[in-house]
Amino acid sequence: MKILQERMFDSLPELPKEEYNVNYELESCYTECFSDGATIGRNGKLGTVKEVGLGVYCPELKIYYCAKAKGISNNEAEFMALIRAMELLLERGVIDAKFYMDSKIIEARANRPFIKKMKPKHRNERMHNFQREVLELAEKFNSINFEWIPREQNTVADELSNQAK
Repeated sequence: MKILQERMFDSLPELPKEEYNVNYELESCYTECFSDGATIGRNGKLGTVKEVGLGVYCPELKIYYCAKAKGISNNEAEFMALIRAMELLLERGVIDAKFYMDSKIIEARANRPFIKKMKPKHRNERMHNFQREVLELAEKFNSINFEWIPREQNTVADELSNQAK
């Protein structure tokens, strides 16, 4: 679960020139941020992939971030992208944020902190650890929301996660 390489861009890197289907109107006091994880290749072992890409996009702060990691599942990549998004906003002093992701599993875990209620036989320890990290970071925000959006509305973060290839 080590990040192999990461990049920050001053502007959107050379990506396909298609229309992005995202509503960029900011909601009152929230800083909006989009995150995504992308599978780069399968090794066929228990849901893990050879490499994954992470993408984070924050229009208001002009954050265009991508990173490559290895040895994790696609859901873990989605968690890592969200965690990195939260860290990037905290590093810039943001305390009111709204995070968008196209993974319903990660959105559900971020919004429903059921760590203690799960029986050990039903708990995936690696996912549990990622969820714990999200909840710990969430405590550093004044207000925070996690919202699922359709993949079609997360195109910039998706393109950034694919840039990590």
